[in-house]
Amino acid sequence: MIFKTQLSEQIAKKQSNICVGLDSDYEKLPESVKKDSSLADAVFQFNKEIIDATADITPVYKLNMVCYAGYGIDGLIALKRTNEYIKKNYPEIKIIVDSKRSEMKRTAELAAKELFDEFLFDATTVTPWFGFDTIEPFLNYKDKAVFVLCHDSNPSAGDLQDVTLQSGEKLYEYLTKMVVGSWDKVGNILVEGPLTYPDILKRIIELSPDDQFFLAAGLGAQGGNIEDLKLFPNKDRFVVNASRSVIFASPAEDFAEKSHEVVEEYRKTIRLFFE
Repeated sequence: MIFKTQLSEQIAKKQSNICVGLDSDYEKLPESVKKDSSLADAVFQFNKEIIDATADITPVYKLNMVCYAGYGIDGLIALKRTNEYIKKNYPEIKIIVDSKRSEMKRTAELAAKELFDEFLFDATTVTPWFGFDTIEPFLNYKDKAVFVLCHDSNPSAGDLQDVTLQSGEKLYEYLTKMVVGSWDKVGNILVEGPLTYPDILKRIIELSPDDQFFLAAGLGAQGGNIEDLKLFPNKDRFVVNASRSVIFASPAEDFAEKSHEVVEEYRKTIRLFFE
């Protein structure tokens, strides 16, 4: 429960539920950052400026692995430099990797080693559709955490996840009960749910214990409504990810300043819901 406790403390201290998503696709970076720089240097410098601008008002960052790995070794170098920078300068801030890994046996162990030991992440997202044994190696890192996608935020997620079982339950409901019940053996399983589907998010919350911690996906560019964050019963037990709407708030040299403004606006709006 180390990750969950420490993240909740940061949320309360900073009065912020915003997870800044550093989905720093090189092709979308401002020209002022890319000019006369290598890909690795440009992505790292962009991330560094975003981090320095928002570290006072965010408890956690999330990096999508493919936004870096898609550019090969240089992208992964930028990713690791980013995480090392956060660990050195803002050690209180947690780092999530959006990797959606689902491996088996030894490959799952190596995936956990890659993300936690080599790239210094504090938590990862995983897809549960191959069963518990593909998640267990991640859970063996007791000081780390796993966000299980109980229902995704994309338009076609319901094609599979909303299927009705013979019991009358939806598939995502059956899955959620397993994830927060028998799968969560030591308290380091957390739940990711869709802000883009508020009725489903509400049901996931209803099926979860009072002390469950959540990651809400879909705020900003995906169209999730910030008002629906009122669904969460505890203001210090959830974070909501915002990526493109924050980091690409401006294509000009003031991108870091604008990112701070967007996060601060989100932060204040959310906190008003719980006053």
